[in-house]
Amino acid sequence: MNKIKYGVLGVSNHFYKRIALPLQQTDKSQLYAIASRDRNKAAEAASEYAIPVVCDGYQQLIDNPEVEAIYIPLPNHLHAEWAIKALNAGKPVLCEKPLAMNAAEAEKVVQLSETLGVPLMEGFMYRFHPLWQHIRDIIRSRQIGDVNAVHTTFTYNNPSPTNIRNIKAFGGGALMDIGCYAISVARFVFGREPGNVLATMDNHPEFGTDRSTSALLQFGNATATFFVSTTSEPFQKVDIIGTAGTITVHVPFNTYVDTPSTITVSTGQGSREVQFPVCDPYGIMFDAFSQSLLQKQPVPTPLEDAVNNMKVIDAVRQSALSGQWAKL
Repeated sequence: MNKIKYGVLGVSNHFYKRIALPLQQTDKSQLYAIASRDRNKAAEAASEYAIPVVCDGYQQLIDNPEVEAIYIPLPNHLHAEWAIKALNAGKPVLCEKPLAMNAAEAEKVVQLSETLGVPLMEGFMYRFHPLWQHIRDIIRSRQIGDVNAVHTTFTYNNPSPTNIRNIKAFGGGALMDIGCYAISVARFVFGREPGNVLATMDNHPEFGTDRSTSALLQFGNATATFFVSTTSEPFQKVDIIGTAGTITVHVPFNTYVDTPSTITVSTGQGSREVQFPVCDPYGIMFDAFSQSLLQKQPVPTPLEDAVNNMKVIDAVRQSALSGQWAKL
């Protein structure tokens, strides 16, 4: 079976924890090349995971004629830069969220992809997990009536001043790192874009990043709220409230890859636990992207989704600074 040969830019904890093994277990994707600013670091990763090619830098990897697609898990401030370089080299790009530092930058990357006809996709892996596909089916079949509220909590505690998530210039902070998930999931559930945003931020006194952000998103007569934090006990949950029932997603984003996932659905007929077999959404996402490349079909997540998510992030920032509603 044909597999897309991926080149990975950077050797990060994210690569080790969530990418290296899933890519080895996919049907349509091959972890073919890796690059780092430190060649020794890339060579160690290649040795451990049997990666055929080690490159001396990001550009050398992009220029390798055997590499068929580029995966970008770099710090946020480097996403757009290296996506543009890869696209200009004619290499399809799967880029970690968020695609860019702001909506204008995201639009620039998307426009280049469309102009060159080179595929690009933002990597929100959670959408590829079967539990979210099932949730969408529950909503579409109106089992919980009309959805009128979504609330997301996503937190962790990271006190390290050298961690990229705590460096403002690198696009660190709660909003960019995990708030993007809360915004994405609300848009996914409602299937449309919010019109207005009201937000508040609490900035870290040392790092300058937002250590917690809360926001209210208006979707017509429905609302979404979220709280995200980098200085709280690790926790994540999504509650979806409808006119005839509710859905609770207990581990909505960083689902365990060795334990079945569960959601709770409550309606007038009672509550039920729906369990999903063990799977790895990163592996599913890579193969879905690879399948689109092999069959020369549109990528699974439309390009405008990345831009629209970034527009909401920008509006959250604007509202938090002004203390007033921001209109999209």
